[in-house]
Amino acid sequence: MIRVQYQKLGDISYISHLDIVKLMERISRRAGIKLSYSQGFSPHPKTSFSPALSVGMQSYCEYIDLELEDESISLDELIERYNTASVEGIIFTKAKKFEDKTEALMSFITHSKFEFEIDDEINFDSIINAIDTINSSKTIMFSRISKSGNEIPYDMKEYIEELSYDKKKNIIKSTICTSSAKTLNPRALLSYILTQSGLEQDTFTIITKTDTYNMNENGEITRAL
Repeated sequence: MIRVQYQKLGDISYISHLDIVKLMERISRRAGIKLSYSQGFSPHPKTSFSPALSVGMQSYCEYIDLELEDESISLDELIERYNTASVEGIIFTKAKKFEDKTEALMSFITHSKFEFEIDDEINFDSIINAIDTINSSKTIMFSRISKSGNEIPYDMKEYIEELSYDKKKNIIKSTICTSSAKTLNPRALLSYILTQSGLEQDTFTIITKTDTYNMNENGEITRAL
């Protein structure tokens, strides 16, 4: 199995995760990379992706696991061929081959770092005050709607590992839980910050995932690649 890291930047961030899956198959064909396919009535490529990124969010650290018909290709050549066949906004950065079974990306990743770039015309001091209040709060009770339509209360503070800001760049920085068992939607966090700041929810913001990794109970960090 080969794990590949790629970036998703610009307008391409506005297509869905399902479309990204289909796009990666087309890029593989254009690159001359023969993926292994499952058996059965409806064969599909043996690929798996890091947790789906919401539409409109950029990322410097997306991953895809590939099984190839011929894995003798060098990793440098693989990256070069993928980039040559890629589309604007999808940039392949590195790859690693795993000889043994490794933990699936969906269960491996526990935390992600996000940056929220706020419109320069916004008074950033109100956001700073909101972040300071959030950081000093012991609990932040929030709620989300389950698939069955029920409202589920939770303490947002338990999902926030770090929350800070860069006033010079009008950027909010956050590290939040993004595991399959415990996850906080970055937009929910941003929405709460904007509400506490007295700002409109449609305030122009660029959301970018800058890092993602596994953090164990001792705070030790391991990256996917």
